[in-house]
Amino acid sequence: MTTPTNWPNPERPGVPLFPWRDGWHVLDTAPKVLGSELVYYWKAEHQVWVEYDYEGLDDALEEYDLIGWAYVGPCLTPTQIAEMLAKERERCAKICDTLKARERETYGIGLSTTAVERTAKAYDTAGYMIRKLGEA
Repeated sequence: MTTPTNWPNPERPGVPLFPWRDGWHVLDTAPKVLGSELVYYWKAEHQVWVEYDYEGLDDALEEYDLIGWAYVGPCLTPTQIAEMLAKERERCAKICDTLKARERETYGIGLSTTAVERTAKAYDTAGYMIRKLGEA
């Protein structure tokens, strides 16, 4: 029987995304069957899957339980989603900052000052607007 290779690290099947953090994840118990997804809790300290988040490990899944299962992804909280989006927005805004700086460097290549400044201002505005998206 082959192991699905869609786990975050195919060399470590059965280990979720963010293995150092406790949390809920969606696992597909029969990847070719529609509606076979289940939610399991990953206990980082013990590196095991359990059905419910409580102190005991009596119901922890064994390695053989996961054979043929596929990883779908983590169940992120609204706070985690907001943090991820904020980081992505900042990465995009920094790209705009870099493009603005590159545009100003091209001034010496023969472009008119007006064209360079207009384009630099557009990148500046784009970076500002991207950063403001988090306030909406």
